[in-house]
Amino acid sequence: MLHESHKKTLIDDLCALIRLPSRSFPSGGEEGESQRWLAAKMRAAGARVRTFEPADVPGFLSHPLCCGPDRNYKNRPTVIAEIGPADAPALLVAAHSDTVPIFDYAAWTFSPFLGEVRDGQVRGLGCCDDKWGVATMLTLIRAFMAGGKPLKKRIIFASTIDEEHGVGNGLLLLALAGVTAEAGIYLDGMDMSVFIGNSGGSNLYLRPKRPIDPALFERDAHRLAAACAALSVEREKVFQRPYFEHSSIRHSSVRFVRREDGHGPFFLIAFYTVPGEAREEICARLERGVAEALGPDAALYDLSYREPWFEPALIDARSSIVGLMADAAESVLGRPPVVGVVSKQDVFVLHNHARIPTVSFGVVSSESPRTYHQPDESVAVEDVWAGAKIAHEAVRRWMEA
Repeated sequence: MLHESHKKTLIDDLCALIRLPSRSFPSGGEEGESQRWLAAKMRAAGARVRTFEPADVPGFLSHPLCCGPDRNYKNRPTVIAEIGPADAPALLVAAHSDTVPIFDYAAWTFSPFLGEVRDGQVRGLGCCDDKWGVATMLTLIRAFMAGGKPLKKRIIFASTIDEEHGVGNGLLLLALAGVTAEAGIYLDGMDMSVFIGNSGGSNLYLRPKRPIDPALFERDAHRLAAACAALSVEREKVFQRPYFEHSSIRHSSVRFVRREDGHGPFFLIAFYTVPGEAREEICARLERGVAEALGPDAALYDLSYREPWFEPALIDARSSIVGLMADAAESVLGRPPVVGVVSKQDVFVLHNHARIPTVSFGVVSSESPRTYHQPDESVAVEDVWAGAKIAHEAVRRWMEA
């Protein structure tokens, strides 16, 4: 089990990472300083470290899964650290370095970059999504390098970029850079659950072709909200399958959202899919629902989809990495963990394209009002420590298997 002596350093590292802004935006990102800090710490801990930027990876910008090839990718390095024999079987442990932007400064009661412990909580932007995962990787390197025994297998640690706005860009860069492993653990999840897959889907945007009377816009909003609720009820049956039946979005797989940007107000319909659903059928049903809800008003809007889509994915629940992660969680938590699927997540790139069976795991509570993407983002120190112990135990068991 991870020794108690690593706890303070883990929390100190997490706080330090929070104080280094690493937001990603539709236009680009600022992960550079944070990633260089991490690379230096990993080298100091004894890992073999390499970094690369998207421009160094042939085929990335032209790949069908690349989201936003025209955004700025400069000064946004991916960090890879390895320990163990270079030619030994490998386990991939990954986390993403970027955070969401700050959507509403006024709603924060402390600095988003506070990086302090208050009332038993680590506070600051990205503390649970996903800087706890990055700090945990650094802790694992230190723990295994200080163990005193030669490692029989190899561990690849990867701190990726562009998760929040890049769909699968961060993990796609790993795959195209030639990172391969027998299995993977992605330290980005929630509720101490072991996720073995994810729903897919995208967003359908409805943007007014020209300024619309506010009263008419409001009426269309109500109609679309009702239509999305009805479509969610209609689609509940597709989630009645193993591991998807308990998904958090099974009752709301078509969600209506109102947004506004520099071009004015617009609507988006976020929708979620399961393995085996055809894109053509999903699009046709959504567009038919919009037409039925809006009637003649449908002609007032341009419809488009966010590209690329998230792909649904599911690995075999009998995979050894699933059992190792579940057993590790039970040994630390004292109870069997929930094994299920998460909603849209970039880990589909590892499942479907890199052929690395990967489980996702995270510490944030989905019920917390200060969870990921929310003002006053916070995570309990004890949850961070428990999550790190679970990750360490899973990796230790894999090393000895």
